[in-house]
Amino acid sequence: MDVSVIMEGYPIKPVSVVTLEGYLSQNYKITDESGDIFIFKYYQNSREFRRIKAENDLMHFLSTQMPIDISRPAHPKMIQYPDGSFSRMLTYLPGDFLKDVNYSAELAFNFGEIIAQLHGSLTNYRDTEIEAYDHKWNLLNCLDSLNDVHYILDPTRRKIVSYFLDQYELFSQEILRTLPKQVLHNDLNDWNVLVADNKIRGIIDFGDICYAPKVCDLAIALAYLLLDKENPIDVTQSLAKGYATMQRLSEKEIKLLYNLIAVRLCISVISSSKARSTTSSSDYVFVTEKQAWDLLDKWLTINPIRFENCLRPTFSYPEIAPNTEVSLLRKKYLSAALSLSYSVPIHMTSSAFQYMYASDGNTYLDAYNNIPHVGHCHPEIAKVASRQLRSLNTNTRYLYDALTEYSEKLLGHFTVDLSKVFYVNSGSEAADLAIRVAQHYTQRKHLLVLKDGYHGNTRMGIDISSYKFDGKSGTGPPSHVTPLPLPKEYRGTQPSGKAYALEAIQIIEELWQDGIQPAAFICEPISGCGGQVPLADGYLQNLCPYLKSKGILYISDEVQVGFGRVGSHFWGYEMFDVQPDMVVLGKPMGNGHPIGGLVTRDDIADAFHNGMEFFSSFGGNPVSMKIASTVLEIIANEGLQNNALITGRYFDDLAKKLAIKYPQIGDVRNRGLFLGLELIDPTSFEPATTYASIIKNKLKNKCILTSTDGPYDNVLKLKPPLCFSNQNVDQFFEAFEVILEKTMI
Repeated sequence: MDVSVIMEGYPIKPVSVVTLEGYLSQNYKITDESGDIFIFKYYQNSREFRRIKAENDLMHFLSTQMPIDISRPAHPKMIQYPDGSFSRMLTYLPGDFLKDVNYSAELAFNFGEIIAQLHGSLTNYRDTEIEAYDHKWNLLNCLDSLNDVHYILDPTRRKIVSYFLDQYELFSQEILRTLPKQVLHNDLNDWNVLVADNKIRGIIDFGDICYAPKVCDLAIALAYLLLDKENPIDVTQSLAKGYATMQRLSEKEIKLLYNLIAVRLCISVISSSKARSTTSSSDYVFVTEKQAWDLLDKWLTINPIRFENCLRPTFSYPEIAPNTEVSLLRKKYLSAALSLSYSVPIHMTSSAFQYMYASDGNTYLDAYNNIPHVGHCHPEIAKVASRQLRSLNTNTRYLYDALTEYSEKLLGHFTVDLSKVFYVNSGSEAADLAIRVAQHYTQRKHLLVLKDGYHGNTRMGIDISSYKFDGKSGTGPPSHVTPLPLPKEYRGTQPSGKAYALEAIQIIEELWQDGIQPAAFICEPISGCGGQVPLADGYLQNLCPYLKSKGILYISDEVQVGFGRVGSHFWGYEMFDVQPDMVVLGKPMGNGHPIGGLVTRDDIADAFHNGMEFFSSFGGNPVSMKIASTVLEIIANEGLQNNALITGRYFDDLAKKLAIKYPQIGDVRNRGLFLGLELIDPTSFEPATTYASIIKNKLKNKCILTSTDGPYDNVLKLKPPLCFSNQNVDQFFEAFEVILEKTMI
């Protein structure tokens, strides 16, 4: 296109024409004979004429109101061409882009002042064309971007965007729509703000002006100002203090900012991802994409309460204080039998993936809770649960698709022999049912368990849990239960898994000689309460054929181990190349939704159909089935089993290096993201129970959640959500090593 031809209507003779970036217009930097510089913008879409005229009018108005330079019309009229296209000429503003200058708190403060002056100038400015202009960059319309989330091809990225948009929809949208609206610049990004001498000197590009609450403008400015900043809280406070010199924010507006900043970043990365699917997009669209993703990752680590509290005092509001009555009310209404993780409890208020947010503003890295298997508050699970609750929730006395669809999907993760499933509400119920089914099938009562094992909170669960009946206030095993030694390699009593198996066989043979024929043997592939102990290799391989020869059913308790946690395999028992007769499922199955299951063979399930109907009021309901199905999809789509393998190996490598330096780490246990660090006295090699408790609490003080386990409670255990990353592992070990260095045993 010959720019000089279409510029003929302007009293300017260009001597230099430089093409600039742009996505709604063709932009040129023009230098005339006298050395003056202008910005020439050419629009092909005639329907934009009235809106661009309104934009020109606004810029002219602001140029008379603001103490800084405003990009404004350099010619009183826009020129229209016969084909409907049109153009305009704007003044050129000198200065450095905010993007390109060194950040300072003083500059952020001044930026806040300028935004406040801008809002003050526009408080009563009205223009029907601007008010009617509706577009995706107006944060009031941010949920329209949900239609384009699929353009984000990486599912681990997509879930973050879906999470923040979901949070906005549930907790912010209604509040935002109640706030007064005014004309806004709506794109105060660091490419549209000019700086000179550490002061804001100009604002350009009014192409996204809109009619919305003023807090949206602040959110957009902060979304870009915070890019690549090490401490977003400090930057936010500096800008807010400048803004507060001339404008106030209500408590509602302050509360909205956290989600609105995230939402603006989400719209930006969605737009970039969509643009990448075309070949005609300008590089301008991608200019801040990486930084936006980095900030979204960082945003997850910032507690919304902490962010809100960093602003409230600036606008003369007290900080949000933790509810001090929660502990008292808990003691009043709940039994002391319900223990807390820490002597000084944490009051949690919300969570996201591997992070939990407390009422005191702290963000905790969750390296401990294995129930939110695919991450806390996963948006796909929230969405499917809400949708199904609005459609149907009934019981298994009726036919519905969700039950059979999930069953087919679940059983696809087992061999063909394991082809029937019973649904209940927890792993405890599933273990209880497994024993009931086994005793009925074999017509035997006696049971074999492992020392230090745990299988649930039912009466039967306690009877078969050495962790309980051999623990504090326990009375030993019931007469119909025989504990077998835990086949552990570290500080074990046998030299190999095979030797442990032979020991177990000898114990069973003695029972047999006494006329006691066990119905079943139940164990976890990795003993959680035993101290995160993987069963010694060779144990199950040698024991299972013997059990089969005796008609003793082998029950694998996968409540904590299954669904890809071990990384190398989907189920824990697969690590040992054995085939159970029954598999107990629980915790991770519903990612926090109460669902459990028992998978078994056809003949065992058929034998249980003896006229005494089995029915669970809530087991297998449509909501549970949809949630459980989504969990399987997320594990597959986000590659979480492989992530468990890779991240677990990384953890193992760092832990073993640290164990060389700190001999109080007696043993490192790693199977995917089923992790344990046994702490000992390096002199006596005895279990360091008190020391482990101290370490756990000091990690809590550094905002990392762990726990301790094992018969001596000296094993630091970590079973984080499967989205746990190498960066999270680094965070753990940075804190852990500092604690080890400063904490003598």
